[in-house]
Amino acid sequence: MKKANSITLWSLRIPEHRDQVPACRDILTSSEHERAARFINAADQERYILCRGMLRRTLSEMLSRDPAAIVFNRNALGKPYLPNRELEFNVSHSRDRLLIAIAADRAVGVDIEFRRDGVPMTAIAKRWFAPAEKEFFQGLEDPQTGFFDIWALKEAYVKARGEGIFRELRSFCVPLPYRSGIPAADTDANWGFQSLEIDPHYSAALVWKKRSFDEDPPEVHIQ
Repeated sequence: MKKANSITLWSLRIPEHRDQVPACRDILTSSEHERAARFINAADQERYILCRGMLRRTLSEMLSRDPAAIVFNRNALGKPYLPNRELEFNVSHSRDRLLIAIAADRAVGVDIEFRRDGVPMTAIAKRWFAPAEKEFFQGLEDPQTGFFDIWALKEAYVKARGEGIFRELRSFCVPLPYRSGIPAADTDANWGFQSLEIDPHYSAALVWKKRSFDEDPPEVHIQ
């Protein structure tokens, strides 16, 4: 970790690391091997092994610990965490991209979304976006980019809170891209939001728990 008030973000292109799959497989636990075996599609299985293995390797570097010895617990809603909360982390992958966010002493959530065609954006926005988000989306000249930018922020937020799919997505509004003054759920005093420029074909977002109302935003180091 660079310093206490920082978040480190690893951005990886999965195809560039496929040669690491055997090494990643070797450090997985038996339960992780069982989960990998459930994937019918070989590419999905390979992606899971690589993502899980790279998470273990990244944490091992920061904790100076054998990657195979790292233990994960899960909260009541299934979010994994380290038993003694030495570091907080979150992972997201979409198509060929993997993001790993790691921070000290603060909850963190990350999400990345490939801007794919064929998504029923209007129907999804109508069902899952808050009123201000729907209004914003409907006025966009580039609805695809705006849609996925909003979705990434919402997903990163519920992941930071450890709620995942159990949170009603239309029950809160995220700070909207390109517009200020839109409050987030639980007030902006509690959570920080940042859209990320990772790849022109993807939308990505990072959300973190604030330690105080007036703290400076953490430095985000992308590697």
